[in-house]
Amino acid sequence: MNVAIAPSPQVKVWDLPLRLFHWCLVAACGTALVSGFLLNANWLSLHIWAGGFILALLGARMVWGLTGPTYARFRNFTLAPSTAIAHVKDILNGTVHREGGHNPLGAWMVTFFFIALTLVCLSGLGLLGGMFKQGPLKAYLSFATGGLLREPHELLAWLVLMLVAAHIGGVVFESIRSRENLARAMVTGKKVKGFIPAAHDFAARPTLALAIIAVAGAAIGWAAISANALPAWGVRQVTANSAWQEECGDCHMAFHPTLLPATSWQGIMTSLDDHFGEDASLPASTAAAISDYLRANSAETSDSLAANVFRKMSETRPLEITQTPFWLRRHEHIPEATFKAAPVNSRQNCAACHGDATAGTFAPQSISIPKETVK
Repeated sequence: MNVAIAPSPQVKVWDLPLRLFHWCLVAACGTALVSGFLLNANWLSLHIWAGGFILALLGARMVWGLTGPTYARFRNFTLAPSTAIAHVKDILNGTVHREGGHNPLGAWMVTFFFIALTLVCLSGLGLLGGMFKQGPLKAYLSFATGGLLREPHELLAWLVLMLVAAHIGGVVFESIRSRENLARAMVTGKKVKGFIPAAHDFAARPTLALAIIAVAGAAIGWAAISANALPAWGVRQVTANSAWQEECGDCHMAFHPTLLPATSWQGIMTSLDDHFGEDASLPASTAAAISDYLRANSAETSDSLAANVFRKMSETRPLEITQTPFWLRRHEHIPEATFKAAPVNSRQNCAACHGDATAGTFAPQSISIPKETVK
């Protein structure tokens, strides 16, 4: 005779907003980590959007942690060191105490994870604004300041990756130890009865939460858009010189003045009769006007990414942008055939791959190596 086994009664623990936050955060963190660690610079926009979404999610979670139902509330996080130590002892002794919400180690993990995520996003904003002159902090941070944030941003990203791995390991371990699928509980929102209830019981206040999120989101959005509209720190608008565009652009792209230091421009303009093997001589007045324009807007006058990286010239070939240490390092993976084939045709044709080359911006998102049109 078959005896039907009644399913274990379950109780709703994780509310829908919290579950949506959790899985959206999984997707956003995964996107940010993959685009940051595995994809090239062309995917910077995706990385930025993922980071911005993470910050928005964290902000919403902070509000819900103060206004949500019982198990969403930060008040029910057990962060006392003694409680965490007791939980570790229970694990070592094989004692199982099932928690309705996060167990003590889980609460500490979530806290560290939120802090690390916030810091990695904020350092990324600083890096973006200072070095790449993009985003709401571009008007307030220099290239040097942004550069100081680069290593902390990368180290924090590794920390987040390790915390993700530890979190997954902890979920698997506790699921086996408590004989309850904790990942599934975050999908269904339900846990089997018999767990230790939360210390404090709260009713959700969704109207208040939505009001706070709406007002705070509007204020932060307005501030970010306003800040993003400001000119970047140390980068002024360079007015194009007609003689420079006409004379230099007649044979190759008119290289933006900020791509070389003044001494290099001076060396180029005083040797036009032997301009890389060609006679590019100009009338004295025209040459003087172009020279003055280039030196007045040289790399020393700008704090842009391109100006900073191209200031360090080759010791043996100081007049060539394509021989600078930075240029060689960034293009070493590109086959020579790509430079020779149309539509690139030359190492000097920056505009073929950099959509913003003529503006001197050279944002990573604007890089697109075209397909060869001639074999």
